[in-house]
Amino acid sequence: MTEKFIIALDQGTSSCRACAVDGQGVVRAQKTQTFSPQRDGKLISQYSAQDLLSAQLDVLRGLLEEITPQRVAAIGVCSQRSTVVLWDKQTGDVLAPVLTWEDGRAQAQAQAADLSQEQVHQLTGLFKTPYFSAPKIAWCLQHEPAARQAARQHTLLAAPVASYLIWHLTGRTVFATDPTLAQRTLLWSMESGQWSPALCQAFGVPIECLPTLQPTVADYGNYLYKGVKLPILVCAADQQAAAAYHELAAGKTLINYGTGAFVLHHTGRQLAILPGMLSSVAASTSLQDRQFLLEGPVFAAGSVLSWLQSRGIDFEIAHLDALCARAGHPVQLLPALGGLGAPYWDYTVKPCTQQVAPQTTAADWVAGALRGIAGLVADIVYYLRAHTQPVGPSVLVSGGLSRSHYLLMQQAD
Repeated sequence: MTEKFIIALDQGTSSCRACAVDGQGVVRAQKTQTFSPQRDGKLISQYSAQDLLSAQLDVLRGLLEEITPQRVAAIGVCSQRSTVVLWDKQTGDVLAPVLTWEDGRAQAQAQAADLSQEQVHQLTGLFKTPYFSAPKIAWCLQHEPAARQAARQHTLLAAPVASYLIWHLTGRTVFATDPTLAQRTLLWSMESGQWSPALCQAFGVPIECLPTLQPTVADYGNYLYKGVKLPILVCAADQQAAAAYHELAAGKTLINYGTGAFVLHHTGRQLAILPGMLSSVAASTSLQDRQFLLEGPVFAAGSVLSWLQSRGIDFEIAHLDALCARAGHPVQLLPALGGLGAPYWDYTVKPCTQQVAPQTTAADWVAGALRGIAGLVADIVYYLRAHTQPVGPSVLVSGGLSRSHYLLMQQAD
């Protein structure tokens, strides 16, 4: 009997991947393309939607050529959260730049929403900031004439990246998303599990432009490749996908170290709203049976290392531990790229350093960066513990930087 694979499509912040996963959960083949958002101005972080789609299709088709489509049991699509695509449902034309979760241009649109910060937090588990999709959509409607025109003509579609990919994979027939991605738009009600007319009105987003809601595991149509129908059965947000992979259960905690770092604490069927923290919904097979997470983001983790490299500090990401072992005097580095996330939520803070000397080496910089990341994650864990959320004594870890023993030792310490 021919072995079958599940194809996982992962549209991250800095790369897109297609992985063939066997029945034991082992990645047997993988194709990757790396790319970065355009960050060519203050608060700007954006992609071209066509570039995202092209890159994802390239890695998917390359993988299918390697393993053959006949060996595919199903496809799952996972993407970064809060990043939003606007396009026309009749022409398929993209109507605005794809503003990433990092993009901060929509501050005015976030503050203009006529709901208080407390009301928004209670309804969504999130905060009224440009970090999430609704203010980004409002910004595009105000600054992109094509998007505004499509909204007037009722042809506008606005959705997370995964929904945009699925729409194209299914030949423009399926426009849907799951709660893990819907919640990150700031337009989805944690209590009802549906799009909220009150939130849509507050942010000036037409509710009709939003995708159909389905469970994380559901029928998302088929991708037809060389005459073979490949069912798409999963649509998920990246952080919740990591939690699902690790079978994160009520009372347990996962730290996911990617471009940013995220502390995910599972609260079971109890929706916990905690000032200073985000609340989110776990991946599910039912829209009615929802389970919840408390979440603390650190805005910069892996991106701190890229930032150091861009400042002329020369080192290899693949050799972090060997490099850090040579650090004699690590700098003290607050890695506040984009400000501070949970539990501070201060976007005005900039990266700052201490103990930099003429003899400071690349090893000292990198070790200081990893210590700084661990420190910000620890602040979130201490905050959760101080507010009756029992984190530990052990936690799960995932993401690219979790391969660094030096980082994990600093985190444990």
